[in-house]
Amino acid sequence: MRDLTRTTRIPFRLLGVVLVVALLAVSAGTAFADNGPDYAIPGGWFFTQTGGGQGHGYAVRDSGTDSNGHTIKFWSEFQRLGGVATLGYPVGEPYAGSDGFTYQPFQRGVLQWRPELDQAVLSNTFEILQADNEDAWLLNVKGVPEPITNDGSGGDFQKAVATRLGWLTNNAIKAKYLANPNPSAIASWSEAAAINLYGLPMSQPEQHGPFISQRFQRVTFQLWTGSVPGMPTPGTVVGVLGGDLMKEAGLLPAGAIQVLGPGAAPIQSSAAPTPTPAPAPAPATNYPWHSVGIKGVENCGTTYMTAYTRNASGQGVNGMTLKSWNDYGNVYIASTRNYNGQDGYWDRIVGSGVRPGKWYVMLVDGAGNQASDIVTVNFSASCVPGQGNWNEVEVDFQQS
Repeated sequence: MRDLTRTTRIPFRLLGVVLVVALLAVSAGTAFADNGPDYAIPGGWFFTQTGGGQGHGYAVRDSGTDSNGHTIKFWSEFQRLGGVATLGYPVGEPYAGSDGFTYQPFQRGVLQWRPELDQAVLSNTFEILQADNEDAWLLNVKGVPEPITNDGSGGDFQKAVATRLGWLTNNAIKAKYLANPNPSAIASWSEAAAINLYGLPMSQPEQHGPFISQRFQRVTFQLWTGSVPGMPTPGTVVGVLGGDLMKEAGLLPAGAIQVLGPGAAPIQSSAAPTPTPAPAPAPATNYPWHSVGIKGVENCGTTYMTAYTRNASGQGVNGMTLKSWNDYGNVYIASTRNYNGQDGYWDRIVGSGVRPGKWYVMLVDGAGNQASDIVTVNFSASCVPGQGNWNEVEVDFQQS
């Protein structure tokens, strides 16, 4: 496992400078209930919100000893940094990275224990995703902008800070970035604290479907501008969960993401329980568009889906909106366009390599309402030639 704090493809070393600044000035702790989905255990707290049900979950504890003989205090640091309001729920147990540091992943980021500081710091998760060549997946599946790889600073840290903070051109996203994320737990806040928590911008704001998105080293913010059923209301700024993306991209050790049983007890199963899938909406036959075919081919390089929208005469139609998702969310909304001389083209990259799973795709109207039947796409777990595996799928829609 790589050092999750290293800076990649950016012409300055942010972390070495930022770490000398105190992360946050925070009150002593965050209150949690002694019953319900999270509760006290020896040395910390147990959370079941991300455990998949049956009382399973992950523990956040002050436990273990670092290279200086000091206790590794993930529970204390979790509280110091604002708890769930700042970091979200744990999505894994602590693990040792190949760099010798100890990590624990949370929904909104990955904490790294630093023995020389006797505290934990947030890792540059969106730089790690960049280093793992996940930028196309982040852009096409999550609507996360690609990073600007050269900010023109020439290695001058202060110039880099000034330049990148100048990319905060969207007032709503800027306000979210600079705001105290948890005033009840964090006593004071500043621009330096925002940089320490979220890192510097890696992109400028970009419109992606129904939201404006801006990428930072440790978080991505979305300002929702369109009305989509089940999504945040227009004007809402939400954070993309960087720790969850690390987990989804396969960048966390398998052993670390295995859940514990109730009370943080080990369980016999070697695999985490699978969440109950959300039911797909029932297809209907009276929509203005309908699917007329689906075909797939083997593709070991990338797992992705394409679609074409054509009118009743078979001509491609641009500007039609398609929505795709899987049983656990991961909604992506984009419009058809001209591609290589063909109108009505749409695509979504699921990820590099073979990524098995079930996805759904349909057309929606301008208000986000269903405008076609729902097509189920099943990607195979293999790409062995000649065995009928599907890693690249095309879906065709036609006007009724």
